[in-house]
Amino acid sequence: MKRKIASILLCGAMFATMLTGCGKSDEGASDSAAKDTFTYAVSDDCGNTLNYFTADDRTSMTLAKTVNEPLFTIAADGNYNYYVAESFEPSEDGLTYTCKLKADTKWSDGKPLTADDVVYTFETYMAQDESGMLKVNDKNVEVKKVDDTTVEFKLPSVAASMPENISNVSLLPKHVFEGKDSLDMDLNKGEGAVVGCGPYIFEEYKSGEYIKCKANPNYVNGEAKIPNVVFQIITNPETAKAALQNGEIDGWVMLPNELDGMDDFKVSTYSEGRVAYVRLNRVADSMQDKNFRQGILYALNREEILKASYTSLDYAQPSVSFLPPNNGFYSEDVEQYTQDVEKAKELVKNGPKALKICYIGDDSAQTAQAQVIQAELKEIGIEVELCGLDQAGYMETAYNNEDKTYDMYLGGYIMTIDPDGFNGMFGTGQMINYANEELDQLFADGRAETDPAKRKEIYNKAQQLVADEALFYPFGTNLRILVTNPSLEGIEDAGLAPIFTFEDMSKLYFK
Repeated sequence: MKRKIASILLCGAMFATMLTGCGKSDEGASDSAAKDTFTYAVSDDCGNTLNYFTADDRTSMTLAKTVNEPLFTIAADGNYNYYVAESFEPSEDGLTYTCKLKADTKWSDGKPLTADDVVYTFETYMAQDESGMLKVNDKNVEVKKVDDTTVEFKLPSVAASMPENISNVSLLPKHVFEGKDSLDMDLNKGEGAVVGCGPYIFEEYKSGEYIKCKANPNYVNGEAKIPNVVFQIITNPETAKAALQNGEIDGWVMLPNELDGMDDFKVSTYSEGRVAYVRLNRVADSMQDKNFRQGILYALNREEILKASYTSLDYAQPSVSFLPPNNGFYSEDVEQYTQDVEKAKELVKNGPKALKICYIGDDSAQTAQAQVIQAELKEIGIEVELCGLDQAGYMETAYNNEDKTYDMYLGGYIMTIDPDGFNGMFGTGQMINYANEELDQLFADGRAETDPAKRKEIYNKAQQLVADEALFYPFGTNLRILVTNPSLEGIEDAGLAPIFTFEDMSKLYFK
């Protein structure tokens, strides 16, 4: 199993730290005093099969989070949000974590959720996992039942990122899946097709139209305040905007240039910790000279790139590291490549005069980024060919570490809270196509270190090293913009989260 980042890299776990509201509380969408259904627009159809372990697009992951839960999640500030678990405590030596489950936890079908389900889940996950998230030095974590409500996770050696890796796993009902060859759930079978422990129960799926859920009466954290949730599949932004204005839906994520005419609605902006970037292709013939690479980066202006992509810096925050600025380990003590056109001209004067930049052609933000980069590099005498591909074509070339077709790639990612997770992007042979043994060792050292101050020192060095190689140029992080029916309340309590929008949808309500 891969880490759940492949699709997220193209879209444009961490609580939001920014919430702003605007609009009139009694105007806009239709009167919702008696509303019992929250209708939320999603842009993709998750397909008729749901598998908690392999869901990696926004819609599938949002549905999975709605009908199921992990033991806990970890916010960007390091605080734990407990769902099925009551506590998760490390031993003094950091080699054992003891997890206590909440009493009387049940699955949506009414069966008890016990330590047996937790052990089954993690053993199943480790048997399928290709990313090694539950391995330490290539050895699996041992998951052991102590009693019906207590599970121990025993590590072969210390791994500071392990709590977050454990938190990323949605639980599986042993009584449903044991003995089966597949973990897939056929949504076409309707209610009962998905057994989970989340705030809602899957009820109905209509391909290309909607996914319906209803409140789970067995939810351990209390029945959801809104009885029904509908994920309305709307692929066209103009159609989604009109549906929100007409009161046909209650929530939708917009781009900044789509906010006109939404003054009567509630607007909440938050960071997903996403990092947008351009990377230079390490294996391309054009990028073998470090001086030339540095010249490329000195020609760029991240603020202008962000403004072109997201209208203004009201909806984006410049940053200079591979870590997002809301990460506790983020450092600006790196080479920032502040735009210096004359310096750039000198550094590139003996290099190639024509380059190709690859990006997702129907992504308006990436298209704008590519156009600004094209103009900025023209100022230093380099012509850039814009190569917008469809998603499949982009994936095929961008994550083929031997492909030399393009000189530069645009991209973006949402990763883990613990910086160890970024090894999956910047480790040798991983998705950013780095090959640096010193960086690999820094990630290994950071994984094994538990002292926060020492870990910060390690990851400071890692950030400096990535910047010094002049292969990766982060622009910054854009804010996600949620626009909702002004009668929808509880957004702050529900928590705005990366990928699936709401950390806990059960806390939403209509006034």
